[in-house]
Amino acid sequence: MSTVAGLPSPPLPAPVATGLDACRKPWPGPSSPLRGLARAKRLHRKDVVEFSWSEKSGSLAATQRNGVRADPAQQFTPPASVCRILIVGAGGFGREVLHWARDAWPDHAAKIAGFLSADSARRVPLPILGDPAHFRPEPGDAFLLAIGIPGVRRQVAEMLLAHNDAFLTLVHPTAIVAPSAAIGPGSILCPHAIASDSVRLGRFTLMNYHSSLGHDASTGDFAVLSPYATLGGGAAIAEDVFLGLHASVGPGKRIGPRSKVSANSAALADVLEDSIVFGVPGRIMANPGLGLVSK
Repeated sequence: MSTVAGLPSPPLPAPVATGLDACRKPWPGPSSPLRGLARAKRLHRKDVVEFSWSEKSGSLAATQRNGVRADPAQQFTPPASVCRILIVGAGGFGREVLHWARDAWPDHAAKIAGFLSADSARRVPLPILGDPAHFRPEPGDAFLLAIGIPGVRRQVAEMLLAHNDAFLTLVHPTAIVAPSAAIGPGSILCPHAIASDSVRLGRFTLMNYHSSLGHDASTGDFAVLSPYATLGGGAAIAEDVFLGLHASVGPGKRIGPRSKVSANSAALADVLEDSIVFGVPGRIMANPGLGLVSK
């Protein structure tokens, strides 16, 4: 080991394993100070995170001032059996999900191996490893559903579910999830999303950044909330519902399956299935050809 001014220089770090190798060659180890420092850097948000030194563990502990643990994605961290994480969808939202997953799971970031997409020509930061329609997962594979259109989300997810049910639930560290909330498997909560008291999210719900559900609100399977979309207390949206940018559903109101609330619109009355809502207050128009789900 060389020295500089009488001080030993630090050893070179070992190479970081990726993909399936990440299960076989974990680095850095649980006791490595580099691991703790890397995690602290990723978790650091001046406005929401406080740090304290733990004498017991010999590492930094992070806690959000809003009371939610800053531990990556809370109980939604990928299990040890996951060796490779694949992002389903290689569009703009897929690229965003790559960032959110790295933020939420810094200790598992090396396992994110690439994307699945029918368009192999898409330009993305990691390789496209196959078409979801023909992909056959290996043991240890798990998926993140990063497609924003409800009907397509369902179709692609069901293709993969026929061969593997290992879809992960992703909750960004800056999202707020009440202890009484229930998050359906396969869901994604982007930065600053809020799931308040006694909220219920169906499977594969997408809450984009700054979207929110008030107390006792609920979503059906494959529902999508665009950025800043809001459900008032006790509101409910059914399966495959799409809320556009800044769309809102009034307290206690119900939106039927496959309906859409347009951007900047307010649904202040119950809405039947296969409808579209537009304007403030929202006007409701039947639209069986909405196209959110292919028949």
